Amino acid sequence: MTTAVVTPARLQDDLSSYASLVNAPYDPSVVSGVLDALAGVWPSSWLAVRTTTKAEREVSIRFMNLAADADPVGRLRRAGLLRFDGHPRERLLESVLAAGPVMYGVDVAVGTGVQKIWLVIPELMSVERLLSLRGLPAAVHEYAEHLRRWTDDRICMIALDFENGTMNIYGQVFQPGRLEAADIATVLSEVGAVPAGAADLAALESASYTIYWTFDWERAGVRRVCFPRRFTRENFPVRLDPLLAKFVAGAPLVEPGPHGFTLYIAYGPGGRYYKVQADYVALGAEIRLPGNVEVPRTH
Repeated sequence: MTTAVVTPARLQDDLSSYASLVNAPYDPSVVSGVLDALAGVWPSSWLAVRTTTKAEREVSIRFMNLAADADPVGRLRRAGLLRFDGHPRERLLESVLAAGPVMYGVDVAVGTGVQKIWLVIPELMSVERLLSLRGLPAAVHEYAEHLRRWTDDRICMIALDFENGTMNIYGQVFQPGRLEAADIATVLSEVGAVPAGAADLAALESASYTIYWTFDWERAGVRRVCFPRRFTRENFPVRLDPLLAKFVAGAPLVEPGPHGFTLYIAYGPGGRYYKVQADYVALGAEIRLPGNVEVPRTH
């Protein structure tokens, strides 16, 4: 796909609008630095914008579906926007890249800079293969059987958060109906997270299309577990939080559509919060997710 209709100036203007919409910081030099570093490759990526309902929130622009030869890690490092300091996540990054072909994503907070590097695994990865990677947090090994059970032993993506010192592990994309309310309750119980409320379960129904888990290198256990579901602008469950309503109603989008909005509900031992992502550029029919599956439908 191409985002050639999105000029740097248009993207800067719209990201400024997103940040104003939810009272998040915005620094145009942050965005322009990343666009310069990814010049020649970012226009072929799929673009999405997300934020959260946390009190101290950020707006992030996501450059997804970057080809293996785009080398965003090398580009960002050479530009001084991504720094290696000997952290175990760097060994993990090298180990994933050595394990087989990947596609990339880059997550950039528009007020502060590069947050995450996404490693998308087109052919999927077994949990056994995951556990063989160097640099994994110890807690991932502790939850190996849990991960096998709730991913059907198929991992589709790993995200390394350079800003917060965490990593995410994403299970394969499921068909609607795979994750029922009872399954969500069991997952949350097994990782020691707070239970899901009735309003959350009603919003997810049985249409959450994956689960992802957040781990870090400093503490035991699972920091967060998250369930996403895709909606349209018209049927997004805005009743869950006023900020969600504001974001969905006011999000600038690049036409033509259709555009999806993804609700993520993240749970941890201390509570839960929401994330929302807009398809800034519509997902084309040619886009396939790991395992060669279609993008989950909006509901």
